[in-house]
Amino acid sequence: MLDWRFWFVAPMVLALGIVVLFPSGYLVWMSLTHWLVTDPNVYFDGIGNFRVLFRSAEFSSAIGVTAIYLVASTAAMLAFSLGLALAFRSPRTPGALRSIVIMPLVIPPVVAGFTWRFLMNGEMGFIGAFLLPEIGIRTNMLADPTGAMISIVIADVWSRAPFMFLIFLAALQSIPRDYYEAIRLDGANRLQEFLHVTLPMIRPAIVVALLFRVIDALNTFELIYVMTKGGPGRATQTLSLFGWKTAFQNFDFGLAAALGVVMVVVTTVCASIVYRRFLRAPA
Repeated sequence: MLDWRFWFVAPMVLALGIVVLFPSGYLVWMSLTHWLVTDPNVYFDGIGNFRVLFRSAEFSSAIGVTAIYLVASTAAMLAFSLGLALAFRSPRTPGALRSIVIMPLVIPPVVAGFTWRFLMNGEMGFIGAFLLPEIGIRTNMLADPTGAMISIVIADVWSRAPFMFLIFLAALQSIPRDYYEAIRLDGANRLQEFLHVTLPMIRPAIVVALLFRVIDALNTFELIYVMTKGGPGRATQTLSLFGWKTAFQNFDFGLAAALGVVMVVVTTVCASIVYRRFLRAPA
């Protein structure tokens, strides 16, 4: 006879199986099959999809683009969010300013992508057609490979930084003021306060923010698709856009599923590295 406590856990286990375990198992099964929409024959192909994927030049290019996008956007977002949190952590900061900072968080990525695509437009956009030429930059940002990458990083930081800002702000406001008073008695300056008090105290918050950011960046699709569709060429084609193209343009579901499995592994490894390197390392 089952223990009565089992029935309290059963709904969660059932939901986990339906929402996570079954789709994950189905994804793995798809990755091991030859499943091409234009071919009526669906059969087990073993690691054939993975073999094709790892030999693909487009896959290698997508890995490079994803790595550049991940590092650039994460570094910029971390610096920007932490700077804003340090500037606005005082209780005397007007609530209206904080509301303005977090406003982009409620804007859907698709809308944010359309907004920044228009702003960066080289013919009529405020930034691309008027502001940049005034400072001597006459390149059409969205038509240039480097400019397109810079544009999506700026748009992504603007759209997602408020979430990281809220994490840092909560962590900063939880630091006891006694710590700062004690280190000031020892003659520490502002930089030393930041390095020896602020940074160690908000380290867990930084790790949490980085974990969310790594997962989010590796799966970003809507904003990049709306702004550049992966172009020009393959300059902004990340792994998620490559997966969409493989499944819904080339209609190769097996290869797309193999890419999905690889992305799950990469995301898990990256998240584990961030956790072990920054949270479990000795202080």
